[in-house]
Amino acid sequence: MYNLMIVLNNFKINKMKNKIIYILLFLGIISCKAQVIGTLEQFEECKKRANRDEVGCPDLENITYVKDTNNRLNQFIGVWKGNFAGKEYEIHFEKKIQFGEDIKWDRIFGRMVIKNNSGNIIYNSLNELDQNISFFGSNFQGRAYVMHFVGNYDCLESGNVFIETRISNPNEMTLFYSQDKDGILDPAKCPNFSTFVPLLPTDKMTLIKQ
Repeated sequence: MYNLMIVLNNFKINKMKNKIIYILLFLGIISCKAQVIGTLEQFEECKKRANRDEVGCPDLENITYVKDTNNRLNQFIGVWKGNFAGKEYEIHFEKKIQFGEDIKWDRIFGRMVIKNNSGNIIYNSLNELDQNISFFGSNFQGRAYVMHFVGNYDCLESGNVFIETRISNPNEMTLFYSQDKDGILDPAKCPNFSTFVPLLPTDKMTLIKQ
């Protein structure tokens, strides 16, 4: 009788385990079906549409994951170094897969160390957490990949960064920064605004892959 009870209990446990496995598999199938995949190229093309401001891109509204299907982002992955206007740059670019909440994107994240001409560190974001990242990618414009950077926001240091590897040498990259024109300046928070120099160059600089 005792052995029979053990057998019955084991049967019930195994039956419960099987139910849990079936439920998990079912939820996984639903999750996969719910994900609608688009591409970076589709969203790049969307921005070029003449009537985009009026009607948007209705054919892309249901997409939940914008994927780098052709691995175009891979060309930027790694550590890059360069010098410009007396500053030494070391930039670490990393590819993140399915990053985001409502719509997930494959993106490039950047973290960097900048030193002045005396070798002193004037900026360091290497330990910046993903959720606080201040240098992150958006999408391509032709061959250039557009990223957004926020530095000293009190001095309106915020804008787009354009990176592009050379066709003739993929281990060379050009980078330049275009500062946003919008924003309200508080002179008390940025008293030296008239002489403020952004961390990133507003002219093209060359970076070499390490």
